[in-house]
Order: sequence, then C-alpha cells, then structure tokens
Amino acid sequence: MPQATGSEYRIQARDQAGRVVQRFIYAPSWFQARKKAKTICELNRFTLVSLKKKQNYNYSVRRGNKEITGVQSAYSRHEVVSALERLGFKVRYVRRAFDLRIAASTGEVVSFIATSAKLLEQKMPYTEVLRIMSNNVRDGYLKTALRDILQDLKSGVDSREAFTRQGKVFGEHTALMLGIASKSGNMTSIFQSVSLLVERQADFKKGLTSSLILPAVTGLTLIGAIAFYVLYLLPQMAEMLAPMTSTMPPLTKATLEFSTFVQDNLGWIVTLSTLGIAGFYAYILSAPGRFLLHRTIINVPYIGRIMRNTSVEIFCRVLGIVYTSSGENIDAIRIAGEASGNKFLERQIKTVAVPLMLKYGTELAHALEQTTFFPEMVISRFRTAGETGDVKATATQLADFYQMENQYSMKNLVSFIEVGISVIIMIALVFLTYLSSETATIRVNQY
Repeated sequence: MPQATGSEYRIQARDQAGRVVQRFIYAPSWFQARKKAKTICELNRFTLVSLKKKQNYNYSVRRGNKEITGVQSAYSRHEVVSALERLGFKVRYVRRAFDLRIAASTGEVVSFIATSAKLLEQKMPYTEVLRIMSNNVRDGYLKTALRDILQDLKSGVDSREAFTRQGKVFGEHTALMLGIASKSGNMTSIFQSVSLLVERQADFKKGLTSSLILPAVTGLTLIGAIAFYVLYLLPQMAEMLAPMTSTMPPLTKATLEFSTFVQDNLGWIVTLSTLGIAGFYAYILSAPGRFLLHRTIINVPYIGRIMRNTSVEIFCRVLGIVYTSSGENIDAIRIAGEASGNKFLERQIKTVAVPLMLKYGTELAHALEQTTFFPEMVISRFRTAGETGDVKATATQLADFYQMENQYSMKNLVSFIEVGISVIIMIALVFLTYLSSETATIRVNQY
C-alpha cells in the first residue's frame, strides 16, 4: 500500500445538503493538494470552501510562575491559541515556525544510523533510541527531523510514514529504508546495511568530485592563460609591429584573425554560451533530460562502466536490504530501482521488469535481463539465487563485489585523468611556445 508523503492538508467543503465536511490529504506541494481537493469535491459533489496546510507554530505560555515554550502543529494560529487557552494557559505569543527542511550532512546521517544500530543491538527500545539521538546529533535539521518523527509516532502515525515525511532531510530513499526497517523484525541488521549504503554513496560522490576538481581547475587556468595571450597580449604586440612589417607568420596571422573575431562578437559569444549552458542544465534537470543523460552516460567508454556498475551496486545493496520472503518483493525491486540513481534503470525496472513479473510471473533473473542494463554476471547470479531461494544474500554479495570493483576503477580513473591533464598541459605549452617563437621571428621592414 502506498505511503502518504508530503505535507498534510485539510479540505473544508459543503455537501449538497449544506453541511460542512472535512477531508485530510497529503501532497508534496500546494498546487498538487489543490488538484486533489478539486478531484475529491467533483467526485463527491462537494463545494470547496477552503484548503489549509498543516504548519508548525512556536508558542510561549504561562501557568502561574512557570513559563513553557514549545512547537504545535495546526492548520491556523487561532487553533493553537484556542487549544492552549482551553487547557488553562495564559498565552504570551503564538508565531508561525518557518521550518526550512534541508538535507542533513551525510556524515551526521551515517553517524545517526550507525549509532542507532548499536543501541538497537543492545535491546534498547526504538523510541528511546530516537529520543537519545535527537538530543545528541549536532546537525540542526536532523535534530528537528528526529523530534518530528517522535512527535508523529506519539500521535499514532505509522513509523514508515513518519520517516518518509522527513525525506528531504535524510534523503528520500534513505528515509524510506529506515521506515521499512522500523517495521521489520530485523531492525538492527537493516540499520547497519543502510548505514553502509549511505556511506558508500557519499564516498562515491566524494571520489568523483575530487577526480573532477583537478581537471576543472587546470582547464580553467589553461583557458585563462591562452585567452590572455591570444585576446590581449598578442594583439598588442601585433599592433605595435604592424607599421614595421608587411607579412605575418601563418599561425600568428590565424591567431590574430581568431582574436579579432572573438573581440568583435564577444557579446554574442558570451550571450549564446550562457544561454546554451543554462538551457542544457535546465534540460538535464527535467525528467526527460535526466533520463536521456542517464541512458547516454552509461555508454561512455570507461566512465560509463563505472556509472553503470555503481547503479548496479546500489540496486543490489538496496535489494539486499528490503528484499523479504513476505510477498512484498515486487515493491522491494521497485524501491531498489528508484534508489539506484539512474533514471534509465528506474524506468526499465518499472516498465519492463515489474510488469513481466506481475503479468507473466517471470522469474527475477529473466525480468532483470530484459532491462538490458545488468551485466551477465548479475543475471547469472540471480538466476542461481532464484533456484536456491537465496536472493537476499546474493544481492548483498553482488553489491560487495561491485563496491570493490568500483573502488579500483575510481583509482584507475584518477590516474587516467592525471595523464590526460598532463597531455593537455603539454599541448597548450607547445602551442604557446611555438606561437611566441614565431612572433619573435617577425621580420621588421628596413627603411
């Protein structure tokens, strides 16, 4: 059954008899909530009166000499004031709490999950673990998220739903897996696996970023040096020597023509480049653009193999975490596809593998083979696992294998990038040296 995600909204409407009715929905944005509200009203022939989002309010009250502060969720400030006054408090203030949910630092999330796993291993109650961690984590956003989860659990909210509501803080798939773990009978093991997964994803992003920093800095430095020489220094020298020479060497002449063209059209070049980069970035952020990017990038030599294997590793790791024998394996495969980080694989899982398994009862290995994404070794291992019934352990073993392979591949990629940078630097230096020496050989007319 799908879990409610997003913020809670209250619909107030009137039925055909004029009576006020209420409905409660969850939606990721106000516009989608409005769309859901209109659909509900049309189906039930209601007249929509209002749509309000449940929000947090900070309050300060007094009872005798004691001052109490806290946070309360409600649909309006008036509701909070009325509730506090009915309880006999003297209200000092009730203010809207602007809660900006931003992703917590990866290190804090890993530390929270790993520490929680150790505390659970000591048979400590789950709510007590959350309470202890909410008081000890350093990240403010994570601290707030944990307190909100505790409040939701006290209010009777399903534990999986309580975690998925904090998807922006934990990460959507991390929150979902923690929610699944909270309802499983092997919470400690799943928490440990999720901790390993989050840490592995962070290490991959860190390694990829560090691999790209050096070429990016070197590339910008080279572009700056060549641009300064070609667009400023060389034209100044040519302008000074032009009255005294009738011919220019071929490379110098071609470079000066290019420099003149760039200077004359600099505005257009900058504008078109900016629009092109912005348009490309906007496109790859869209659903079709990201899908096309993820489908294309896995075909890039060497780098594509690393990206593909990383998605396979995460898919197998998540599948090993959420796969059970309780009949929810289709949902587990779908979650693993979403968590893989590759939109092409996600779509193939949802539109090819899952329908084959649901409609025709296709075994897991054959369904994954039809996605045309997984290496033959993965298909072979899952085929054997399907015969032995040991899919969960096989998925974890495959994840461990691809983790080690990707670590070696990343080291080789860094070495390859360093060699490539050295070659580019050498070519740039040869160009500048030859251009400078050619400029130095310009013959000055004798008068």
